[in-house]
Amino acid sequence: MSIWASSFDLEDNPPYAYQGSHILPSTDDPRVEADLAVALAQVPSHITRDGRDDQPEDGAPWPWLRLSVGMEDQVLDRGQVAELHAALGAWLERTEGRR
Repeated sequence: MSIWASSFDLEDNPPYAYQGSHILPSTDDPRVEADLAVALAQVPSHITRDGRDDQPEDGAPWPWLRLSVGMEDQVLDRGQVAELHAALGAWLERTEGRR
């Protein structure tokens, strides 16, 4: 049984397939398969190192976030998530108005 609980995925809006560093992406490009999309998962508060206990299920999750892209998974800590959040936010601001 996995300790990870999915919290976000792009299955309904899968990313575009990467076609190489020499190709400018387009909205007409092919998409990746839905089951290979980007996903996030967290460890719920009621999970403990020695198994489940009586912790409330609505408490704060553990400070680890699993980032999945396709079949590859990486585990990020709060500092790494903060850096990624800042980078994504800055990119959104710089690209505002471009479609």
